[in-house]
Amino acid sequence: MFLWADLADLVRHPFSALSLIDARRRLADGLAALALSLALPVVLSELGALGPFRPPANLGSLPSLTTQGADIYARWVYQNRFVLPVYGLLFGGVLWLLAAGLIHVIARALQGRGDFLGFLKLVGYTAFLGVIAVPLALVDALLKIRGDARLELQVGQLLGLLGLAIFLWQNALLVLATRQHYGLSTERAVAAVVGPIGVVVVLVVALIILAIVFAIITQPPPAL
Repeated sequence: MFLWADLADLVRHPFSALSLIDARRRLADGLAALALSLALPVVLSELGALGPFRPPANLGSLPSLTTQGADIYARWVYQNRFVLPVYGLLFGGVLWLLAAGLIHVIARALQGRGDFLGFLKLVGYTAFLGVIAVPLALVDALLKIRGDARLELQVGQLLGLLGLAIFLWQNALLVLATRQHYGLSTERAVAAVVGPIGVVVVLVVALIILAIVFAIITQPPPAL
């Protein structure tokens, strides 16, 4: 399937690969790339959910309320471990569409000439870069099933660093895609991308905080 060849080209030659994708690939190809980028991590999360419950790391140096809150949140996540990845799939799809829409509006306001559906195709391929982390995520899922907490922690840290690198890389590709598709200068392309991505990041952080608060509030009080 040419999606994987396109991914390899994006890694090796991002400038020429984006131009080729913009000119030759269909919207359906970009949507397929976006769907795979969202679905593969969900499958691995469901696989890792088969593992046993692991309480949070020792938080003895923190206040008791913080420790109790972390334990409650960990138990809530474990109880909903098969449902949360599905919500993450839907939420991730909405975020990518929201980011694409906001970038399109700003790019057109900055006198860009591209269309939304063509840019959405490029956004799908940009999201597809996330599958680079799938092999490491598979290792992490297998370690969760085994209950190997020490190795799982190390792999989880590597996965977090890789995820951050991919996020920064995706944003750089979004700038390139916006510049090429809308015919903007680099400065205007950066302005069109940074604002919407900032909004999305703030929204994600706010929703994570709300999820933690909700988990603590809805947890039944301990029996006396």
